[in-house]
Amino acid sequence: MPDTRTAEAVATPSSRVEYENAIHLSQHVPQAKNISEMVLDAFQSTKESEQIRQLRAAIRQAHDSFDDDKAYELMGELKQLKDAEAADIAALENLSSQFPISRILSTYKDDPAFQEIVYGLALKVLNQTHQAISNPSAGKSKTARAKKEAEVFSISKDGISVTLPLRNPRAKLNLDRQALEFLGFTFVGEGDEAELQSETFVDNSGAEHPLTRKSIITALQQQTAFDGYSIAQA
Repeated sequence: MPDTRTAEAVATPSSRVEYENAIHLSQHVPQAKNISEMVLDAFQSTKESEQIRQLRAAIRQAHDSFDDDKAYELMGELKQLKDAEAADIAALENLSSQFPISRILSTYKDDPAFQEIVYGLALKVLNQTHQAISNPSAGKSKTARAKKEAEVFSISKDGISVTLPLRNPRAKLNLDRQALEFLGFTFVGEGDEAELQSETFVDNSGAEHPLTRKSIITALQQQTAFDGYSIAQA
């Protein structure tokens, strides 16, 4: 009997290589590329738990109130919670080493939270595909724009400005480390190995968003996050 886990492990890198090659081929219209990127973002963007987000907000509030004792106490709670979640992740990684991912997913197929993710993604693909088919001319204009250089935006605060290019969605965020750190995000590591501590941000209404160049620029333009910062096209 073949090892299902081994077969899946072999298939995954091959599919990834084929996708990375295909996404850069000109015969794929922009709408198709956007839909595929949306699917990847839905599964690849890491999300902090609600408890961690609440603690981070409380810590910011304590700092804003200059209550160092409260901030220190909350940071201790945050560390304990992050350690507990790290232990949960380790347990899940151990589980994935014992069972193929297809079997693990099948056990969650009737779980309401899992169904919310799956059907939510299916609805987005349905709507985006319908829009692409109903309005094919939009692809032509996007193709023409794609030949131009990436749009560059200038982000400013307190007389200091940095630039943020609207790069290909697959480009690593550490390429724009200066701009992201200017906005308050933290990286771990150096050079090409640098990774963001958090891959999401919370807007002024408390809603969480995946951390992408486009989502940052949109939030700045609509003034829904990053209070005190301004943005203009360079």
